[in-house]
Amino acid sequence: MDFQWNLKGASDQARTEMVRMGLPAAALPDHYALLRNTALALAEERGLDKMETARRIDAIYDRYDVDALSRWSLQPGVAPLLPWLKGKQVKLGLVSNICRMAIEQALARFGVGGFFDCVVTRDDVEKMKPSGEGIHRALARLGARPSEALFVGDSVSDIQAAQDAGVQVAIVQGGESAPASLIAAGPTFLWANIHELETVYTGGDSKSP
Repeated sequence: MDFQWNLKGASDQARTEMVRMGLPAAALPDHYALLRNTALALAEERGLDKMETARRIDAIYDRYDVDALSRWSLQPGVAPLLPWLKGKQVKLGLVSNICRMAIEQALARFGVGGFFDCVVTRDDVEKMKPSGEGIHRALARLGARPSEALFVGDSVSDIQAAQDAGVQVAIVQGGESAPASLIAAGPTFLWANIHELETVYTGGDSKSP
């Protein structure tokens, strides 16, 4: 889906909430996913309830998920590509930093939920991407080894999560992160559009950064 999330608004509100809980603002990163990951680690170190910490952050992020959901649309080419991949007997998993409720509504709205063999959301992990935890969970559910997988994303966090999980990563430009930052992060492949995924399964050459 296209990028519609108000990252700054979400992270600003989450930081304010964490300071109310007693966590130091200076220790909380600006990045919304790293902020959550760091807050949970700090809560554990300081004897705070980690589940309550996650609940408070997720309540904020859930609202921004719903806001983004109101504007989401599928990236061009995704709708025909998914059934094509299933026809090639490719197992498909979805790993997202979005909550399950918003993901399920989006998949239903666009009519693509049935193509995914597993869906891993923020509700299923302790650490969000750029951690590889969600990808590891998806691989386990799919019965796949890291060497057999290709993770497709559109952000630096996606690259870092794939690298953390030990899988190859293809990045489609036009999402959350700028092209220069994507190249610097070192994806396996850097694509102009999602159609280039077909080359992986038809024996053609794809583009490395």
